[in-house]
Amino acid sequence: MSRNKELAQKLKEHECYQRPIIAFKLTDEEPQNAECYGDDMSFLCAIVAEVYEGRKPLYITNKNIICGGAVYSGLGQRPVVKEEFDMGMEGTTIGLNCAYASRQVFRRVNQQIKHFYKHHRYMIIGALEDMDDYDMVMITADANKIMRLCKVYTWATGELTHGLTGTAWCANSFPLMYRDGGLTYNMGDPPSRVLMNLDGGEMFGFVHRNTLELIVENFKNISDGNVM
Repeated sequence: MSRNKELAQKLKEHECYQRPIIAFKLTDEEPQNAECYGDDMSFLCAIVAEVYEGRKPLYITNKNIICGGAVYSGLGQRPVVKEEFDMGMEGTTIGLNCAYASRQVFRRVNQQIKHFYKHHRYMIIGALEDMDDYDMVMITADANKIMRLCKVYTWATGELTHGLTGTAWCANSFPLMYRDGGLTYNMGDPPSRVLMNLDGGEMFGFVHRNTLELIVENFKNISDGNVM
């Protein structure tokens, strides 16, 4: 059994996660053990949802992403003409029933996100047990299970877990992992929750590859909450 499959199995057996544990890997070499996403285009969170539904590891480039997920996930933005950019901004990003009240608000949000500037050609996405390697994993579960994930990390390291919310799922998640490592959590945003079909109590937990083994080995050591 591969180590990744063993880690996934231990996590599922101990915490009874209902969804697959999703792994992400950036690379500049064209992947050999994953399916090319081809010329299809979608939102990054919608592509991840395909893995929830049983799709085997796939790889994408920034040309496959029609949203800001390419920037935040480490692929970099594909070339976009001004007319296409303005259409996206006014149609789904800025205004009533959209993500932000104004372009000024949108800029303010982006000023608060931890930026990284090294971009890669490909991202591989798949269930952890099916992946050869990974940079981070995403665990989607109810609030109690994500709390336990955070508690294990703090129990073992003494470091508090910092979450980010209020903006897009991808912006909440990837930059913190690339810059700080460790573990983070967030609630996503309305579009990502709809596209990934989350129920009202589910949240996202992201764990860096350098932290996952520590998490798996220490679940058994944290409090069960019974202090009487």
